Amino acid sequence: MALSKQQATKLLQIYGKAWEEQDADLILTIFTEDATYNDPKETLNQGHKAIRDYWVMKVIGEQKDIQFKLLNVWIDGETIIAEWNAKFIDTKRNLHLDMNEVAVFGTRDGKFSSLREYYKSKKTPL
Repeated sequence: MALSKQQATKLLQIYGKAWEEQDADLILTIFTEDATYNDPKETLNQGHKAIRDYWVMKVIGEQKDIQFKLLNVWIDGETIIAEWNAKFIDTKRNLHLDMNEVAVFGTRDGKFSSLREYYKSKKTPL
């Protein structure tokens, strides 16, 4: 059954909170056990262990001072498309990133079953 806009927005708010708080356990609560997480600059991550490992490496290991702002949410059946802005410090490259992103989520059983990210970042040296 397709999610309502309210349900989708709640999942996306949890996504943003998990990112801002760098919480690899919280992020897993909104993904199915077999979910795929596809960052175009990384290898495909499938399943909770791979998603958690990705978050520990990238979000916890290479980012700080994260700000997430959900801008738009669209729903087409079991697909959710979300647009947001995120700002954070990339500690690996010593950059401030201002990222505009569109993400396409598949859904199943009230959770995300897949994520494909598309983003453009403005990078400013610290």
